[in-house]
Amino acid sequence: MSDQKQSYLRKAERRAMIARAARALILENGYAALRTRDVAARVGINISTLHFHVPGKEALVELVAETTRDAFLALLPPAPDPGAPARAQLRAEARAYHDSLRDQPDLAACFVQLTQIAGTTPQVAALLEGFTRDWCARYAAILEIGRAQGVFRADLHPLPAALAVTGALSAFGPRGPEGLAMFWPVFDEIERGLLTRSASEGDDA
Repeated sequence: MSDQKQSYLRKAERRAMIARAARALILENGYAALRTRDVAARVGINISTLHFHVPGKEALVELVAETTRDAFLALLPPAPDPGAPARAQLRAEARAYHDSLRDQPDLAACFVQLTQIAGTTPQVAALLEGFTRDWCARYAAILEIGRAQGVFRADLHPLPAALAVTGALSAFGPRGPEGLAMFWPVFDEIERGLLTRSASEGDDA
């Protein structure tokens, strides 16, 4: 491995460590109490090294937002596939989100914190808006596929329906792993409203 590639890996690893430490501190103490010196101490580096990677608090929070988004995206199923059963894809998408809330609740908790500061941090606001738009677009694509397959209603409008699905499921984000008891009952009711009569009465696709 070349020295340049090793240097890049070391930089990426260090930035990941900084992001994890900052996320933990935000969840422990809130954004207002976040200090770059505390992050440096948590990582075990001096403040100058931290500022080499993130010049200040705003850049630090942007890094947290980026890495939190990327960690969530890594948990999602493959991109919507027109050749695969849409109903199964819809449930897989919901299951990925459910499992992230159950197994990695810090991601959703961090998103809640980031949403609260987005109004004063344009870069974070833009990142969250892009993530939310792209996440919703995945559902819209699956619903469009299902409409073409005759699984979802012919009069279904994919984007508004996707907004309804993601909006309802997002409400479980702040509740933590102990607040997921109604997740699947809520999803089942939403799904029932999307299906054609024949799909609703038949076996799962």
